[in-house]
Amino acid sequence: MKIVVCGAGRVGISISEHLSTENNDITVVDSNSEALKKITELYDVQGVLGLASHPAVLKNAGIQDAEMLIAVTESDEINIMACHLSNLLYNIPTKIARIRSREYLNEEFFDLFQEGKIPIDHIISPEEEVASAIVKQWRTPGAFDVAEFCNSHVTMLGILCNSNCPILDTPLRELVDLFPGLNATIMAIIRDNNLIIPRSGDDVLNVNDRIYLSCQTNQIERTLAAFGHSEITSHNVIISGAGNLGVMIGNMINKISPDTNLTFIELDKDVARNAAEQLEFASIISGDTLDPEIIKEARVSKESSFISATNHDEVNILSSLLAKRSGTKHCIVLLNQPAFFPLVNTLDLEAVISPPVITVSSILKYIRKGQIEAVHSIIEEFGEVISVEALETSSIIGMPLKEIKLPKNVSIGSIVKKDNEIIAARGSSIIDPGDKLVMFVPVKSIKKVQELLSVRLDYF
Repeated sequence: MKIVVCGAGRVGISISEHLSTENNDITVVDSNSEALKKITELYDVQGVLGLASHPAVLKNAGIQDAEMLIAVTESDEINIMACHLSNLLYNIPTKIARIRSREYLNEEFFDLFQEGKIPIDHIISPEEEVASAIVKQWRTPGAFDVAEFCNSHVTMLGILCNSNCPILDTPLRELVDLFPGLNATIMAIIRDNNLIIPRSGDDVLNVNDRIYLSCQTNQIERTLAAFGHSEITSHNVIISGAGNLGVMIGNMINKISPDTNLTFIELDKDVARNAAEQLEFASIISGDTLDPEIIKEARVSKESSFISATNHDEVNILSSLLAKRSGTKHCIVLLNQPAFFPLVNTLDLEAVISPPVITVSSILKYIRKGQIEAVHSIIEEFGEVISVEALETSSIIGMPLKEIKLPKNVSIGSIVKKDNEIIAARGSSIIDPGDKLVMFVPVKSIKKVQELLSVRLDYF
């Protein structure tokens, strides 16, 4: 399939990586020659230099033969214009755009993107999705990653195994007897930057392992406790950064928990003043989040959660370290640069939120057709957790999982039956037509999963 990606930034790079491995014809458009050179060297994609909002540039990219346009440049206006021109000149079937400005997403004007007006089939709003992810992390302090699947019946948890984990050095097959009735399955283990897919039941967990598991949503607390995490959601939250994202986070938390005390730290006085006008229920401190005295004034303590959500990765990391020094047990760090991920994993910071990774997951959810319902890219970029429906034509129907020849780097976590009964995947589990599976799948194995489940990963 011919796909034109506008934007060679972090999101454009990730999207190109995913789609190029699935035998698509990808052309990337960007006005930055260095960014374009980098992406064409990394992946099997073509590059076209120029502004994606210019008709001639789009034509040079082969838009006239494309079936899909994905506009993820840094400019909302360029993304909107690229979609508009693609539709007007060539009637491209599917157009996806990332739009950040709240001015465009205001409910009063949102009908601009309805049929017959600005032709965008799917709008990706990173700030809203990032804010939602941060709030989920705040509500689940024992996990470093959280995602919901199958109408929220199943939750994926990323959990760090620290020295308090009671099942270290215990063969995973014994967990069923140790925790009867616990509906949870470990799908992947990240150890020393290596991926381990537990299969035989002989695998054991080590200190500092980062595991990804699926569990029944109403068993989240019990699942976390099984792995040594009994943290309680804090009702004293300090947020570094009171811009649009910070305000959105504050509103979401206040809606869920009006009794939670919210304190914002904002360096820009105008931004702080604007936040104070919008967030009457919160305290706003105008000052530098890297100033220990400001951290003290915000009353950061062991009873509080600290969310660093400024536009600067370095500030987010350093302010979180200051908050840790002041005693907080739960830090959520917003990071855009993947280069910082390994560093943060060594700094004892509880959770990392990556806007590019979240945006890529949102885009993949819209462009993957067939029975795939949801996609969550894990932050280490080892793969994806997906929910997918098994078709009657699948070769795995009616067979115990232990007899199915799954690719070695693919695992099934949960099986959701038609009546919403949730089964933790075990060797004796049998998959019926219409069952929904929550699976861990590396990018390079997507095609194998397609063949196994008879799921067509065609595009709109």
